[in-house]
Amino acid sequence: MLLYAAADLHGKGRHFRIIVNHIRQNRVDAVVLAGDLLNYGRGHHYLSLLDDLPIPVFVVRGNSDTDRLERWAAKSRNARSLHLKTVPLDGFELVGVSGTLPIPFNSRAGWHEARVLQSVAAVTHARSILVAHPPPYGCCDAVLRRFPAGSRGLARLIRQSSPVVMICGHIHEAAGVCSLGDTLVVNCALGANCHGALIYLEENLPPSAELI
Repeated sequence: MLLYAAADLHGKGRHFRIIVNHIRQNRVDAVVLAGDLLNYGRGHHYLSLLDDLPIPVFVVRGNSDTDRLERWAAKSRNARSLHLKTVPLDGFELVGVSGTLPIPFNSRAGWHEARVLQSVAAVTHARSILVAHPPPYGCCDAVLRRFPAGSRGLARLIRQSSPVVMICGHIHEAAGVCSLGDTLVVNCALGANCHGALIYLEENLPPSAELI
């Protein structure tokens, strides 16, 4: 199975077009978008580009996404919100959580870490593909490439439940791939040096990912 993953589009038309172009160039089975598709409501008209894709699209909200994203996903032909849901996918299982930690700037989807992650942990296992907007603490989370700013709760959840892959974004300059225990962590925040990530998952083989 081949997934295309991206985050932090921030309502920019060029970012939506990047996604569409890479899907046309690669035979991906599904698209996973790890939050901040919109910019506090702006850019919602670009969501129609995702509606026209011939493959399923799975989303979680980031801190700049309004509930308009959830309403769009509920009506979309091929998109689905993963917030506190599990979705079987080719022998694996997507599980997602929208929002991010309480933060000192404007957020439309903040959450109380312990309470929300307790619900996610109950359905996360070794064949899960965990999707959240923030990265786990200490892995693809360095602000200004110096200061770790990820979620400690997500890091604990990953160490305890060992999902096969964790897809995230939020910290743009930390886009990359790393390992946390047995979990492959992919920060796919769009930017000058990252147009998303291709994630390869096959039965009885370790996962792999590459930024594009």
